[in-house]
Amino acid sequence: MRERRRHKRVEVDFWASLSHPLLGTITCNIQDMSVSGVSIKLDEDLNFFVMMELDVKIRGEGWDESMPALPVQVTRVDKRNIGLQFIESCEDIWSPPEEDLDFDTDDADVTSQLSESAELDEYGKLA
Repeated sequence: MRERRRHKRVEVDFWASLSHPLLGTITCNIQDMSVSGVSIKLDEDLNFFVMMELDVKIRGEGWDESMPALPVQVTRVDKRNIGLQFIESCEDIWSPPEEDLDFDTDDADVTSQLSESAELDEYGKLA
């Protein structure tokens, strides 16, 4: 399957604390991350749903502990694997190492075709 995301995800050694008024605080492992979101794996089954909003505080070696929690929205729920999109881009505070951004030739072709033919909605997201 070809990658269709705008920002390449890279594996990271971070974990996170998720905060939600009804669920409280939950810890989880971050599987991969991009400047637009994270993929997490929960330790237990929880009632997450697409469009749900919560805050994520990213933790781990190399991550600034003084950073505030970031607001995110759930974009994918697959059992305990959850996709979270940052409501605001985190490009100003984190970006993947340059060597992790190398795309395969096939992926680069798809990415350039996608960016050339993409239509953006009023929020600047792919339509």
